[in-house]
Amino acid sequence: MGSIVGFTLFNDLKEVAVKRLLAAQERALSFFKDLERKSLALGETSLEVWGHREISERIHPMSDGSLLVLIGSPHGSVKWEEAREALHSDKFELPWDGRVILLRISADGRRWTMWNDWLGSIPVFHAEPGSGRIASTLEPVVVASAGYTPDDFFLPSVVSLLINGHYLGDWTLYKNMKTIPPDSLMEWDEKGFRTKKLWTVEPSQSRWEAGWDDLVDEMHELSRRAVADALKSHSHWILPLSSGLDSRLIAGVAAEVGADAHAYAWGAPNTTDVVYSQKIARMLGFPWKRIDLPKDFLKRYTPRWADWFGSAMHFHGMYQMAFLDQVRTEPSAPIISGYIGDVLSGDSTKDLDAVHRVRKSYQLESDWYCHWTVEEVRSHAIFPLTEALEANADEFKRQISSLPGAFYQKTQFLELWNRQRYFTSFQSILSDYWRGVANPFMNREYARFCLSIPRMALDDRLLLSGVFRRYYGRLAVIPGTYAKDPFILTGKYLIKRRMVEVLPPSLHRGPLRGFGNVQLRMDIASVQSTGRDALWPLFEARERLSEWLDFSQLERDFQTVMTSREDIRPLRRLQSAQTLAYRLLDPLGRNI
Repeated sequence: MGSIVGFTLFNDLKEVAVKRLLAAQERALSFFKDLERKSLALGETSLEVWGHREISERIHPMSDGSLLVLIGSPHGSVKWEEAREALHSDKFELPWDGRVILLRISADGRRWTMWNDWLGSIPVFHAEPGSGRIASTLEPVVVASAGYTPDDFFLPSVVSLLINGHYLGDWTLYKNMKTIPPDSLMEWDEKGFRTKKLWTVEPSQSRWEAGWDDLVDEMHELSRRAVADALKSHSHWILPLSSGLDSRLIAGVAAEVGADAHAYAWGAPNTTDVVYSQKIARMLGFPWKRIDLPKDFLKRYTPRWADWFGSAMHFHGMYQMAFLDQVRTEPSAPIISGYIGDVLSGDSTKDLDAVHRVRKSYQLESDWYCHWTVEEVRSHAIFPLTEALEANADEFKRQISSLPGAFYQKTQFLELWNRQRYFTSFQSILSDYWRGVANPFMNREYARFCLSIPRMALDDRLLLSGVFRRYYGRLAVIPGTYAKDPFILTGKYLIKRRMVEVLPPSLHRGPLRGFGNVQLRMDIASVQSTGRDALWPLFEARERLSEWLDFSQLERDFQTVMTSREDIRPLRRLQSAQTLAYRLLDPLGRNI
């Protein structure tokens, strides 16, 4: 069956606005020559959809003349009768797991109704320019149609972009453009936009009294079932395999069920991810290949990224575009991704608790994950800052107070509904456009389990480590980026670790490769290869950007990146500033 990967929906827009949105949409989609496109009209409403193969299979007329449209990558088969039955139930719940939006347009086009998955993993941007309205999965399309300029910037969002690299809640870079909230029912009609939270996934205390062995067994059963069910939808798979736990878990289950998967890693041969990705694939018997990314990938792909994501987040992810292009000639198969597995199993629990237990926080993550620290923003921002900073703190406080559950469960949702939804989702979005994608951990039963277990089981991903020790012992002895040491220590590993401790880094070769968490630094290497061109349009917008930020700090960060690969944070600061520079130089994204 075909799949729809994106859409634009609009009505009652002025002719000039329609021309701008269609031009922006064409720029975004022109890179994807193989995508099928379809235009539909219901009354005065126009619908544009695009995707793979027979996308008409994801469009279903109802008996009342309305139209159902399924967007995304649901797990399993799509049976429209299940959707019709769900629509008539007292408590509607999407009949599919995975990244999903279900859209219903009335026969006269006046009413739009939308349901999305519990994570809101497919961002939808919407606005009401003039008397019209528009919603799209492409941020540049909404910006172009509304004709936004830097005068429309929402200063709290500028602050969040600089600090976090993404926005919060339903914010975007612009005051009058919003995103639809996760796990919700949305309606647009003559009365405007309304939303209702569905809470198909929410935290509980149902397993706080459970025994350790029972929790390990249940996590194994639910995670295994989630992965195995996702794998059933296709006969062949592309598995980007790091040395972390989520893709490793998928690989372990794939081997158990006999899935046909080809594993890939990218980066320098001595990096921890590449070294242990190969060991995992070899252990499980999967074909494995290391992909060399072109040195100029930032220069080559950044304008395409801008056409596609616009100012939806900081400029990051071009390496993924380069990887997907490099595997175009590999077996024809969708991507299977470990998206959100880390957050559900507790990867960030302790850090989030430390940041948000304090009386007031202006940032989502610990300083290591910040692009600009709060003090750096205070030192180098030239725009009015005080109220914008306070709005960020108030937004965190508002979200936390509105969420159910214990404090650590609230912060799990805070991470899922902000960073994961607005930033980490780019990998699945990219994969879906290139090949199609499956996200096994986007499974409501597994998510409910992870949001029902005691705090102790989440810290340092302790419960998942128990699953690996008990059920995937041969993978638990392989090191990786997930911890300082593997879950199961062997004599061979301890000897190697001792050798690494006493030998200089220049001798960490052969069997000693990958020790000490040798990190991927593709973006920095690409900047060092092509210089300022890799950071387009940062330097082209210098004059306008200097009205917002102390440009001398950006120059210092650039020089640091050009001379060292040790610290990724200077590049993160530049990437956030790139997004701002893009909209200052070229508000409507015409790449002049």
